[in-house]
Amino acid sequence: MGTRDAATAAEVDRQLVERVLAKDPTVIEDIVRTYKRLVYHLALELCRNHDDAEDLVQEVFVRAWKSLDTFRGDARLSTWLHRITVNLFINMRRSRSAQFHSEQESFDEEYMTGGRDTEFDPEQMYHSQQIQADIEQALNKLSPAQRAVFVLRHYHGLSIKEIAEHMHNTDGTVKVLLFRAIRNLQRYLSFYRDDFGNR
Repeated sequence: MGTRDAATAAEVDRQLVERVLAKDPTVIEDIVRTYKRLVYHLALELCRNHDDAEDLVQEVFVRAWKSLDTFRGDARLSTWLHRITVNLFINMRRSRSAQFHSEQESFDEEYMTGGRDTEFDPEQMYHSQQIQADIEQALNKLSPAQRAVFVLRHYHGLSIKEIAEHMHNTDGTVKVLLFRAIRNLQRYLSFYRDDFGNR
């Protein structure tokens, strides 16, 4: 997005925020029209399939409509919708399968600074089409919170601070989730590392 496009988007967001705060009953229609594509792209990256993404998008805007009275204008609407999307995705995944449990949000300094294998980096590997399918499967094995943090960081390019704001978490919690996501991806894709080592 260019500077002019970003400025236009910010102005549109500001106008919508003003209408929300003014209790404009028609504003939800323009919110959906303005942000449906943005929310869908994030939902698709989280859900990894079209049908679940469509269901999530619908639920996001239903939740947004019901929650408009609680919106205080302390964040951009796009940030607010991102937050709803991530939270609903995490809740959806946790309710679907018992294998997804709440993350233990303790900061383990030794674990965080433990030896990371710099020769095997799933973030860089994602750009190879030959192994994209395997990485898709590996992403599906991550906990919802880990996948959400990984997607926001490496697909959307958000900073740790921005992700923490989106998810209502601390910077430390986001760092733990991101580190665990990368370590788990390394483990799920370890057969590639073994293949490389045998060459």
